Amino acid sequence: MNLRLPVSAPLLAVFLALSSPSMAVDVSGQSRTYLQSREETDSSKLLPFFEYLDFKAEDVGSKNVSFHFGGWLRYDLKDDSTPNKNKNSDLQYAYLSIRGDRADAAMNLGRVLVNEGVASELVDGAYVKTALKGGFGVAAYGGSPVETTSDDRSGDSVYGGRISHSVEDVYRIGFSYLKEKNNSVDFRKEEGVDLWFRPVNKVELLGESFYNALTSEWMKHSYYLTLGQFSNLSFRTAYTQISYKDYFTSATTSAFKLDPTIIDPNEKLTTLGEEVSFNSGVMTVSADYKKYLYEIAGDANYYGGKLAFSSSLKGGLGVAYHRMYGATDKLRYNEYRAYAFTSFGAMNVTADYLVVRYDEEINGVRNAYAAVLAGGYALTPAAKIGVDVEYDKNPDFNKDVRGLIKFVYNFDFVPAAKGGK
Repeated sequence: MNLRLPVSAPLLAVFLALSSPSMAVDVSGQSRTYLQSREETDSSKLLPFFEYLDFKAEDVGSKNVSFHFGGWLRYDLKDDSTPNKNKNSDLQYAYLSIRGDRADAAMNLGRVLVNEGVASELVDGAYVKTALKGGFGVAAYGGSPVETTSDDRSGDSVYGGRISHSVEDVYRIGFSYLKEKNNSVDFRKEEGVDLWFRPVNKVELLGESFYNALTSEWMKHSYYLTLGQFSNLSFRTAYTQISYKDYFTSATTSAFKLDPTIIDPNEKLTTLGEEVSFNSGVMTVSADYKKYLYEIAGDANYYGGKLAFSSSLKGGLGVAYHRMYGATDKLRYNEYRAYAFTSFGAMNVTADYLVVRYDEEINGVRNAYAAVLAGGYALTPAAKIGVDVEYDKNPDFNKDVRGLIKFVYNFDFVPAAKGGK
């Protein structure tokens, strides 16, 4: 889908004007090109071509000014059934960044990515952040939200910020706020707290809690406690709680829109898990357990173990087994996995095989399979080509075979005046 660019397009024009040869702009980035072969559920063949381009230009008129761009386009070489259905594109970000003399102060203008506590947003507008005295920090943003729904952007706005305090190597805590209007009506109003705490060596706590102020309910809690390593032994405890109705009540992208045919919007899920790992450097052995507590769908238990060997020179391999036992047939199965990877010279190869054996048949399928074989070759230090082949069979797809050819190129153009060619 093509999105309107009320802020980013003018900035792109400004960048192009500033990036004349006399400005000696340094440009670096990455191009990722993919050609995929796959089949739809109606047996129609698709051959989509993707191009992802990311780059940044530094020293744009000043050493403290840079321009950042990321976007993609898709064109299907076989699908011509519906006009314009076979192609689309998206501008992911495009902004001018003005940094202060200190590395911890910056202002971004354009289509900006914002990750500040409760906010994980794409905004056409402004985003500023800086560190203050005494360990305090502040960030603020505002503009028009970029959304991938069909709703127009008239009367839409979003703003918010985050205040934090930290003591180096001990803790960091942040308090964040977000408010969004759609058609001039309150659409989202969220508050959050995020925490990183390391009171002593080998003890680390990381977590966040988000609150939906429109529904007056907690959206999500997620916390992770890591202990170790103690003589190659480490422990990781995970706790999460999510209210689907409150978390997805105002989804801004189709990918995160709650589908009531898949899960009840009133569902609430709590998970509690523990993983114990032994790492000798070459070998890793781990055992894990996770409890799923659904208020509506019922509970489930997931447990098992992994064994892996690795070498920094030749590659590695591993095997794993897990058992899922829940309230429904889809949540009662044994899971087996084996994988291996290696590299020699400029080439690398990876193989991964997963088998899920259900206690009872699901849509006539007892065993589900997923297999991946991937290889890559470095043509030059900056260019790499790769080929992936995937095979899937599960209760939802009788057979799904996909092939992917990819080419990745990293570029860095330095003006001759600065020593480039």
